[in-house]
Amino acid sequence: MESTMTNNIEKALEEVIKEIKESKEYQSCLELKSRMQKNEDLKIKIEEIKNLQKKYVRTDFEDKNIAQELRKKEEELNEIPIFVEYNRNLEEVNKKIELVKEELNDYFNQKFNILK
Repeated sequence: MESTMTNNIEKALEEVIKEIKESKEYQSCLELKSRMQKNEDLKIKIEEIKNLQKKYVRTDFEDKNIAQELRKKEEELNEIPIFVEYNRNLEEVNKKIELVKEELNDYFNQKFNILK
C-alpha cells in the first residue's frame, strides 16, 4: 500500500512539475538564459556584480563606495531588455512554484488539523 501511495504522490508531483516546465514563462526563461549566456557584455556585467557583492559582504556591508558602485552596476544591468525579460519570466515561474508550495502546506495542515 505504501508503495502505491508513494507512486501516486510521485505521479501527481510529476504532473505539477510538467505543468510548470511546459509553461510559456519557464520556456521563455530557458530561451532567454541561453541567449544571455552567449552575450559576452552581459556575462561581464553579471560577473562584475558578483565580485562587487562578494567584496561588499567582506566589508560587513559598511563600504559605502562599494555599495554605490554595486547599485550603479545593478541599475545598468536592469536596463538591459533581455535581462529584464528573463527576470520577469523567472518571477512568474517562482510564483507558480510558491503557489504549489502553499497549496501543499494548506493540504497537509487540513489533513493533520495542525492549525485547529
